Amino acid sequence: MNILKKAGTIAMITALSFSVLAGCGQAANTEQTPAQTGTANTSASTADGAENAQSESAGKEQAEGGSAAVSGNVYGITYWCESDFFKTVADSITKEAAAAGSKTVVVDAQQDATKQIQIIEDFIAQGVKAVFLNPVDKDAIEPALQKLDAAGIPVINFDSSVSNLDLVDAYVATDNYLAGQLCAQAMMSDLPDGGKIAILNYPANNACNDREKGFMDTISDKFEVAATFDAEGTVEKGQNITSDIIQAHPDIAAVFSINDQAGMGAFAAMTTAGKEAYIYGVDGAPEAKQAISKKGIYRMTAAQSPISIGKECYQAAVAILEGKELESFQIDVPAFSIDFSNIEEYLNADWQ
Repeated sequence: MNILKKAGTIAMITALSFSVLAGCGQAANTEQTPAQTGTANTSASTADGAENAQSESAGKEQAEGGSAAVSGNVYGITYWCESDFFKTVADSITKEAAAAGSKTVVVDAQQDATKQIQIIEDFIAQGVKAVFLNPVDKDAIEPALQKLDAAGIPVINFDSSVSNLDLVDAYVATDNYLAGQLCAQAMMSDLPDGGKIAILNYPANNACNDREKGFMDTISDKFEVAATFDAEGTVEKGQNITSDIIQAHPDIAAVFSINDQAGMGAFAAMTTAGKEAYIYGVDGAPEAKQAISKKGIYRMTAAQSPISIGKECYQAAVAILEGKELESFQIDVPAFSIDFSNIEEYLNADWQ
């Protein structure tokens, strides 16, 4: 790799790392219209305003012959950390809700399980009609789920499942097991002779566990897993851990990352060290697609569609509020490969 290309790659990773970490460190603090976020610390006057807005919009919708169950509502959305992916899911839900005369309040939990419980308590106090939840911690969220259940507020769990699915009304996610399988298949195709590999996982996140399982169930015995570390799905830890792996295993042939953020961290580490180990990630993130377009060591990403996830979440909520039975509790949005063969189809879009 020439020096100019290497410097440009490192600059791209540095910018990504800053944006991801800055996003996780800032609270959302405004009521949601598309592409905005809302605060969980809503005052009584704000809650009253939301109630009045619901009443006015509901009356208008009823006058027009619409469904009062899904018009003039306020919905709560909370996810584990601010990122383009989760903002896109939230914007997709918000767009669908706005078309029915409803609003959303979106709050980033900033990777803090205790904060997320407080956010949901505030949602309950505001009288939201449903909550769309991506948990920080699959186990720690249970007290909040119990409170939502007691309040009779439906919960649409998305992207990563809570441990106790009996306390949610629907689960919408990418087929994460398939995503892991796709990465393994691509790795085996690229490296038919096998070799030493490393895995960047995230055990606290069920979606990531499913991806790892899909990968491990599919990868052939020609591959030796030399190292597995929890990178928590972040660029910074992905880079630091991969740097350590390179030191311990200089002959590493490939890295499987449970998401593109940690995968981009691995990409930065490999680039800095001048290594040619291949990288496989999950998400279809814009930055990963840019890396794949260089046709170098970032070989593929098992892509998700946050826009489709958001639409499916809202449709599930509407059905529940209208008293309809869902066709399926778990709604899978298929994953698909983005690699050298089709990267041009997806390169100019932020998210698919």
